Amino acid sequence: MLKRFFATSVVLVVGAIVGLARPQAAATGKDVTVLGFKLHYLEAGRGAPVVLLHGLGGDGSRWGPNIDPLAKDFHVFALDQIGFGESDKPLANYHTGMLAEFLVGFMKAAGLQKASLVGNSMGAGVALYTAVHYPEMVDRIVLADGGGFRSTATAAAPPPTPDALHRRQLQNSVTRDETREFFRILFHDKSRVTEKMVDEQLALRLRAAFTITKMQEAGERGSLSEQEVRGVKAPTLVVWGKYDELANPAGADRLEKTISGARKVIVDNCGHMPQLECADEFNRIVRDFLLTTRATNQ
Repeated sequence: MLKRFFATSVVLVVGAIVGLARPQAAATGKDVTVLGFKLHYLEAGRGAPVVLLHGLGGDGSRWGPNIDPLAKDFHVFALDQIGFGESDKPLANYHTGMLAEFLVGFMKAAGLQKASLVGNSMGAGVALYTAVHYPEMVDRIVLADGGGFRSTATAAAPPPTPDALHRRQLQNSVTRDETREFFRILFHDKSRVTEKMVDEQLALRLRAAFTITKMQEAGERGSLSEQEVRGVKAPTLVVWGKYDELANPAGADRLEKTISGARKVIVDNCGHMPQLECADEFNRIVRDFLLTTRATNQ
């Protein structure tokens, strides 16, 4: 029977980390309309387009340490995915497939025929889903601490442990204590979790609480099979924090083995969000991958 690979489900997380992820002044905020709903995004740079996709509870501003460095070589778009940030929040049954369709709609509205997709956590799942179902829209993909698939198994998946259930509850944190505990899970360096961050993250997550709940309830909806992921043709980079307490780094190994030609980089001294906790190294790794694969495929 089908067994869900939780490198996707357990990583439907992460918000904008205020103070660490404040966007650079060069980024311009803009809006487009898709199916009658507003999608907000930050835009900077010129060149080959790169779309940055945040995790559950976040928005495009959490790519603040990455937008300006990547914009030196690329045309960068940091999207508030549907249901998050300043984008509209329709009352719908959210799942990865829905977010991918809105992403494709955003790309068309922004005049992008094709783009590289860089996603963290839930955003990595959206990037991978888009590469499977809309390959003509995808140049390259970077999967940071997320992006998984279900596989055929002879036995049913074991029930979640109490610890796993507790972390799932914390994903939709609604108090300061819950938010503080959750963000201490996300960072390897716990000192990064300040009281200011806790307050601002709680406010941000409360505004997206309905979306978060629906994403958690989605189950198999919007999930990918192993066979689908094996068919991905886009050049793929898998980046994972070595000390990710939320998504087991074994997920990086599985993606590397499943996607033909995928590269894997494990970032030391990082948790679930290497693009924030180890921003300089993350930017270098992603920039080198995008430049190298672009030169190879031209």
